[in-house]
Amino acid sequence: MSEFEKNENIINDEELDEVAGGRGSSHHWKTVTCHVQRGYLALRSAPAYKRENELDQIYNGHQFKIRPDKRSGAYVWSKYHGIEGWTNSNYSR
Repeated sequence: MSEFEKNENIINDEELDEVAGGRGSSHHWKTVTCHVQRGYLALRSAPAYKRENELDQIYNGHQFKIRPDKRSGAYVWSKYHGIEGWTNSNYSR
């Protein structure tokens, strides 16, 4: 049996989560939209408001993903443009 045939029936975490009705994986990403009045929402390397921990900038109306199960105070684990870090959950819907 070829390697392709062996892996043909393997599904990824997102497919498994979809089959399970959104409850199959503890690593579930949720798509949200940035809602800021001005400026940007910082994607941070640590769950703290410090200029030196900014990894990227998310502007009003831009979509990104969060892991609702991974939080630290007001911060939630997020992914934007392939970069993972912390965002303040008060600015996403």
